[in-house]
Amino acid sequence: MMHLFFMMGLGGLFMNDSCSRQTIRKRDVIILGFAFFATYFGAGNLIFPPLLGLNSGSDFLSGLAGLTLSGIFLPIFTLIVIGLNGDVHTITDKVGKYTYRILLAALMLVCTFVSIPRTAATAIQLGVQGNFPAAPMIPLVVVYFLLCYFFVADPRNVMDRMGKYLTPALAFILVAIAIVGIFFPLGTPAEPAVDNPFVNAFLGGYNTGDVLVSFIMAAVFISSIHGKGYTAVGQRNKVLIYCGIVSFVLLLIIYGSLLYMGASVSQFYPQTIGRAELLVAIIQRIGTWVMIPMGLAVVLACLTTAIGQIAAVAEFTSTTSGGRVSYKKAAVACSLLSALTAFLGVDGIVTYIGWIFGVAYPPCLALLVLGIIGPVLPNHGAYKGSVYLVTLFACLESLPGLSGLAFSKAIVAAVPLSAYGFGWIIPFVGGLIGGSLLGHFTSETEALEAEAK
Repeated sequence: MMHLFFMMGLGGLFMNDSCSRQTIRKRDVIILGFAFFATYFGAGNLIFPPLLGLNSGSDFLSGLAGLTLSGIFLPIFTLIVIGLNGDVHTITDKVGKYTYRILLAALMLVCTFVSIPRTAATAIQLGVQGNFPAAPMIPLVVVYFLLCYFFVADPRNVMDRMGKYLTPALAFILVAIAIVGIFFPLGTPAEPAVDNPFVNAFLGGYNTGDVLVSFIMAAVFISSIHGKGYTAVGQRNKVLIYCGIVSFVLLLIIYGSLLYMGASVSQFYPQTIGRAELLVAIIQRIGTWVMIPMGLAVVLACLTTAIGQIAAVAEFTSTTSGGRVSYKKAAVACSLLSALTAFLGVDGIVTYIGWIFGVAYPPCLALLVLGIIGPVLPNHGAYKGSVYLVTLFACLESLPGLSGLAFSKAIVAAVPLSAYGFGWIIPFVGGLIGGSLLGHFTSETEALEAEAK
């Protein structure tokens, strides 16, 4: 059924295709596809696959299947669904007039004060100071954000510049290390440390929240495609799908190799080992010559993520303000605020606003499903009911001051699948049905009142 709904959405893929004579160039697809990959692949994505592989052991293929489904397919599929609907606005406007602004503003706040500063701290502490301990923090932060702004300054060419210069270097380093790890195994995989490697890896990929990246970056991705001249709806959608495929393949290769390297050392390390500690151990087993290339890979992975998110914050701020705040001014402001946060330390900020991820993630997943099944929904009440109820559940689960209350814990614990991060499904279904019925009766009442007049 889900396949049928998606195929209905694909009908828009070929709309207006005849309106544009421009041929889709392979070079554009490759460059943008590489940039999409780099935006999804942050430093955290470099660290967690080896641990999933360690837990999967000899059944690493099942682990890779689970990670592929939730950590690669789901985020890219989300981006394509958003593109086929037009943009995030098209989906959120059916929920409420201000839904888009509230949702994206919350995500942009987290980007500015948590995600982007954390990339700077990770790049410098792991990527640079890990190899050169005496390297000074403050000048490196300044250089880091100057580089970010250089790539962000032109909104039409953000993805293009990343795909041309940064991503090929990142991909080359990671593929080279992967080849060494695969063709010169570090050991023999042990028996799986978990009962179901597929489920364990699926939940690991799902709980990274990379679906949020698709909502954050959708406007930048689509703008980059427009910047290449693909403005017709059908052609834009085709390019988006092709770029998604390129990104999917790259992520599969990199995730797969990292996961396998983790599996190959599963006989040497306990399940309790930390993610970063495991990656360092793998690098040391390959050889000390890998330290500097891996450090460079960490810096590039962080840099590409920060560039994409600064561009997204600037694009959102400029659009939402109606142009009163220019894109460049917003990019400068975001870079400065993120740099200051990186100086002061990210950990304290995470305590105060990191919970926004927990509140925003379930509604985004609900919007993804609505974007797929939208053509068969009876009315906008289905959108409102499902998103409102899912948001309420997310607040009970994650909102400070509310999630710690006894009644909140009891409600969340009583909802099936909540222990695995899927508790939002039951409220979604209930809200979908209830909202559809309420929307139907409301429409009938309004129609009768109109006739009476």
